[in-house]
Amino acid sequence: MYHIAVCDDNQEEAHLIGRMTQEIMAQREIEAQVDLFFDPESLLDKLQQTQIQYDLFLLDILMEERNGIQLAQALRQRGYQGKLIYITVSRDYAIDGYKVKADDYLLKPVEKDTLDQAIGRVLPRLEIVLLETTGDMKILQLQQILYVESTGHYVLIQLGDKGEPLCLRATLLQVQQKLGAEKFVRCHKGYLVNLAQVQEVRVSTSQILLHGGDAIPLGRQYRYEVQKAVVQYVEQAISSY
Repeated sequence: MYHIAVCDDNQEEAHLIGRMTQEIMAQREIEAQVDLFFDPESLLDKLQQTQIQYDLFLLDILMEERNGIQLAQALRQRGYQGKLIYITVSRDYAIDGYKVKADDYLLKPVEKDTLDQAIGRVLPRLEIVLLETTGDMKILQLQQILYVESTGHYVLIQLGDKGEPLCLRATLLQVQQKLGAEKFVRCHKGYLVNLAQVQEVRVSTSQILLHGGDAIPLGRQYRYEVQKAVVQYVEQAISSY
C-alpha cells in the first residue's frame, strides 16, 4: 500500500486534491491511503507520533506560519524522503522546490489529468525490495534506506526514520547486488551509501554527509568511484527532472 499525504490550509482544496488522488490511484489499481492535513504542524505531529512513512507528499506552498518550502525542509531534515509534488498558485518558488528535491510543481487550479500525469511520473521511482531479516521479512522502498554497514557476518541497514537498523545475515556485496549497484555504492570497506541520500562528499575529512544529518566514512580507495557515481546520479536526475 502507498501512503500519500496532502497538506493544504484551504480545506476545500485539500479535499479536492485528496479525492482526485484517491480516484487516480484506484484507476491505476494501486492500493493507497490518502491522509489530509490542513496545516504543516499537524502533518509533522502525525509523523512524530506514528511510524508511518509517506511515499508521496502533495503540498501547497502558500500556507500560514510555515510555508510548503519550510515544511519540506523540516521533512528532509528529519529524514523523510518521500516523493514531493507541489500544488500551488505561485510560480515564484520553483527553484526553492528543487532545493528540497521536489519531483514536480503544479499550478492551481490543477486538473485531474495533470495530477494523474505527475503522479504517474513519480510512481515508477517508488522502487521496493524484499529483504529477509533475522526472523522477519521486510518490504522496503529503496528511498527509505540511508546506508548499509557491515558488522561481522551481518549487515545493518539504517533507515531514514532513524530507528533501530535492520539486521541481515549477509555480506555487503550480496546486499549491494540485491539493492542495485547503480544506486548503492561502496564508499568504505564497511559501508554502502544510497546515492539518493548523499548531500555532500567531503574528501578533506573523508566523510559523506547525508540528507537528514548523518555522516558516514569515505575510504581513500573508494573516493574516485564515489565521486564519479554521485556525478552520474545527479546528471541523470537533472535530465529526467
